[in-house]
Amino acid sequence: METTTSGLFRRQWPAVVCGTLLWSAAFGAGWHWAPTDPTGVSLAPKNGDWNLFAEILARNVGVSAALFLGVLTLGVMTIPLTLLTGVLAGYYWGQGSAVLGAGGVVRHLLPHMPLELACLALAAAAGLVPLVGWARAGLTGRATGAGLLARAGFPDACRLWGVAVAGLVVAAGIETWVST
Repeated sequence: METTTSGLFRRQWPAVVCGTLLWSAAFGAGWHWAPTDPTGVSLAPKNGDWNLFAEILARNVGVSAALFLGVLTLGVMTIPLTLLTGVLAGYYWGQGSAVLGAGGVVRHLLPHMPLELACLALAAAAGLVPLVGWARAGLTGRATGAGLLARAGFPDACRLWGVAVAGLVVAAGIETWVST
């Protein structure tokens, strides 16, 4: 079995696609329903420091952990958690973009947004690995002789989540010292 990141993505591409589609659809729905008024949006500048970095990182890793921990329910709980967190994130980002305008989006959201959202989608994919893996095995009729955890894709799910968290560390740094 290939242990590189590219091998991981080759093995788990269906889960990555499912997690990305589910997260993106929920995020888009939240963005669409977001109000255009400034309620709840602070335009006060923030100072980029280690406290802000820790706050951003804790929030994003917490969301990614919730998405990943769906793996404990064999991927089933990842679906509602992805829908909920995706809609909430889209709602707040949509409201912020309406208030900030195009220039504000480019300055305050665009530097970190693509990486952050991709990493959260990857965390959702990690949580979906067992469900997607078993669905694939049922559809193709190919069963593996591996142990229960390996058959459920748990090692690959952990690796995918690790890649997501590493990306969230970078995104938090960008959000702290570039986007603020």
